[in-house]
Amino acid sequence: MDKNLSYILIETTIRNTIKKIKEDPERNVRNLVDLALFFSEGRFQRRFFQTAQTMLKNENSSYYKLIPDIITNVNTERIVSFGMNVGYNSCTIGANTIREIEASEHFNIPWCITLDLDGNDYRRNPSVYHSLISQGKELGIYVWIIHSLRNPHYMIDLMCRFPDCAFLLLCTPDEITPALLKNCETVYNIMFAVKYKDSADSACALLRSGNHLYSVYSDGMDSNENNLNELLCDTENLHASFTFILSDPKDNFSLSDIHHTILQARAEQNHCTIPFALLQDSYFIDSIISEYADFLLFDVNGNCYSLNNNTLFKNCNFKHDSLRDILKRIPHHTQQEIP
Repeated sequence: MDKNLSYILIETTIRNTIKKIKEDPERNVRNLVDLALFFSEGRFQRRFFQTAQTMLKNENSSYYKLIPDIITNVNTERIVSFGMNVGYNSCTIGANTIREIEASEHFNIPWCITLDLDGNDYRRNPSVYHSLISQGKELGIYVWIIHSLRNPHYMIDLMCRFPDCAFLLLCTPDEITPALLKNCETVYNIMFAVKYKDSADSACALLRSGNHLYSVYSDGMDSNENNLNELLCDTENLHASFTFILSDPKDNFSLSDIHHTILQARAEQNHCTIPFALLQDSYFIDSIISEYADFLLFDVNGNCYSLNNNTLFKNCNFKHDSLRDILKRIPHHTQQEIP
């Protein structure tokens, strides 16, 4: 994606504000949010930064500590590149493309896609994955959640080839190695998400020492508020920017309770990490961008699932079919509201 004047202006402003935050964190954190709201063009962006503005009126907010910590300990290029890819390329340019295509061609396009990926498979068939990401960009999709099944070091090449996309890379702690991080020293469009388990502390320490952007994810949580608070206490000690909670889409009964608990914790701002319900919050973002919302996953074999209701779509495989054709085959009635 070519950088137009608007992109360059926003990027320059963000860089200058990041420098100022190091000098006066509290005041300039608010200034950063105010500037972001001023430049916001899309519905999601405006709503997001309006909410952030309201939250930062709380002078005791832990987010006043979180943001300077990120800016101090994460390489500036990583903050700017990942942030611009999500905030501008995806939620502005991408969102406009999605709406235009949906209006003219009458099929739904998700704002992001999850991909189960085996590094060995990528190494054997890189062109298949390059084609998938390229097709996604043509449709306005610039955010990809990559769930590493093994050998994530082979996947860095994919992210390097698409510097205008944002990749959230879900890994186990043992996959975070010096060799992996050496491989992505100059790749700035990645946020690592480390699985929450006993060995996560050493993996996070390695990421922090290398000034990488990273978060932690947990794939097992109920709606108990104490359990969430315990999780957030642990993940803020790991200096995780976000704490992603993965809910089981088959457990529809508990989804609304879990999301309510997460929203409440996010509003209370008691922890130096931002809780984010990966399924429900991603679906909410998509519902703002599109008339219909969905959260799609491609498994390691290329098959397409809707995580909204755990539906497998037959004859929808990105290794054999174009992404556009797959999305056209997904009926709107399957795109149900997540509780």
